[in-house]
Amino acid sequence: MELGSEFNLSLSGLKLTDHNLFSYLNEFQNKIYFDSGRSALKYIARSLPKDGITLLPEFICESVIDCFDRRRIRFYKIESDFTIDMESIRVQVTPDVKVIFLMHYFGMVQPADKLDALKRTAQEQGIIIIEDATHSIFSKKRTIGDYVISSIRKWMPLPKGGVLYTADNVLGIEMEKPGLPVSTENERAAAMILKDLFLKDLLDCNSEYRKIFADCENALDKQEEIYRISDLSGFMISCTDIGEIILRRKRNYQFLEEQMACHDILPVIRLKPDDCPLVFPIRIRQRDMFRKYLTDHRIYCAVHWPFDGMMEETRTFAAENAALLLSLPIDQRYGEDEMRYMVKVISEYRGA
Repeated sequence: MELGSEFNLSLSGLKLTDHNLFSYLNEFQNKIYFDSGRSALKYIARSLPKDGITLLPEFICESVIDCFDRRRIRFYKIESDFTIDMESIRVQVTPDVKVIFLMHYFGMVQPADKLDALKRTAQEQGIIIIEDATHSIFSKKRTIGDYVISSIRKWMPLPKGGVLYTADNVLGIEMEKPGLPVSTENERAAAMILKDLFLKDLLDCNSEYRKIFADCENALDKQEEIYRISDLSGFMISCTDIGEIILRRKRNYQFLEEQMACHDILPVIRLKPDDCPLVFPIRIRQRDMFRKYLTDHRIYCAVHWPFDGMMEETRTFAAENAALLLSLPIDQRYGEDEMRYMVKVISEYRGA
């Protein structure tokens, strides 16, 4: 049994479904599908004021930071429960602030009262809100963002995929004919197929597909060009049922939450009934040792996120969580048997 890591891609049993991401976001007339969430963000960044300051949450992926001019970034605080610190935003909003980046974490949507306060502040000051729904797109499509981005390959078996959409294109960004090349990179798709063959004991290729995945991630980190989504990824979206994603993730999360409570391990967020979880995030001492233990039992857990070191003195929450956070996999590939296996392995952990 193996849990976590990159999605595998099975070519058998594929069938088109009407309940896919395209139909889910159909209400947004202005949208573009990209090869990644960072391409979507870079595309917006082209139209932002060049001399403006951007407010980012202190706890954020470095790939987001890299889409902006680091000399014109300020960070606002995030509370211990991963909600935004509105006072931290208010004291940093000056006339030169042009963008606020809003993040929802692990499937939890930011509280309504804080969103209302943020929206009022942005409207009063003429600030653009970019909303990152990478962790929350199946909890809520949009809250208050002028523009919404999401890296959708975190949710389903796609070689690549990201999306940008807006209800009111306030910047006048070209959305219908953006004139961007279509991605033709298929290396990750090959690795996903190889992983599927490995999991089915049809081909001994574990090291091969893992190397391809690593190479693809390195290439994405270095990529400067902006691409639209590939035809293959678009087809895979058409074959992926959103209802099944939401149902299974909620079910797995609830089961894990009930079982892990018996071992005094609780998630770091509080989901509402309508929230769809991305992962099951926990804080744990000696995280790296625990993560290796899980890897030894073929449970592969992501870390959100390694600390980039930028403005470390003002980002204590980000630095602390970079050392403690671990994301347990609960996605739609798994059911109760896999969740029971993970609980069993964790219950047998004895530390150093």
